[in-house]
Amino acid sequence: SSSSSSSSSSSRDLAREEEQSCLAKRVAQAAVTTATCATLLFGSGLSGGDNLAFAVSGGRNGNNSTPISNTDFSGQSLTDMDFTKTIMKQCNFDKANLRGVSFFASFAEGSTFRGADLSFADMESGNFEYADFTDAVLEGAQVSAARFERAIIDNTDWSDVVLRKDVQQFLCKKAKGVNPTTGIPTRESLMCS
Repeated sequence: SSSSSSSSSSSRDLAREEEQSCLAKRVAQAAVTTATCATLLFGSGLSGGDNLAFAVSGGRNGNNSTPISNTDFSGQSLTDMDFTKTIMKQCNFDKANLRGVSFFASFAEGSTFRGADLSFADMESGNFEYADFTDAVLEGAQVSAARFERAIIDNTDWSDVVLRKDVQQFLCKKAKGVNPTTGIPTRESLMCS
């Protein structure tokens, strides 16, 4: 009788933990929704007014938001992964296959994507400040409202990426080199004048 009451107690504890985990996820989703609504109603406080854009894709599978900072994904094929709204500072994605992967609203500050294939990836509203994209292919990626301040974009291919004029001009100021995979000059792929 003692073993059945202890397994019953374990089952209740496990159910309670799952319920708390589910509740925590719902609270986090509500906080993100509230912050987004507040930004839409009251503005972001950023200068630029009419030049601000909001992403419409919303990622692929909702809100993962599992922190994975400092993880090494180099050389891996991650085409089935979804990094939507994930905190992923200082991650290593060098030479990874990330074709079509969602990084929607992810926080990838300081991560490296050297030689990575980001073709058709959803990078909308992501924070890629201080990220290193040297030799990466971003062909057809969705990048509206993504942040690339202080990012390294040497030898990258941005073919068929739709950019706001101000973002294009910003990237063109530091664009240089030729992508070693596609043979396309970075400035040409960004349509710099």
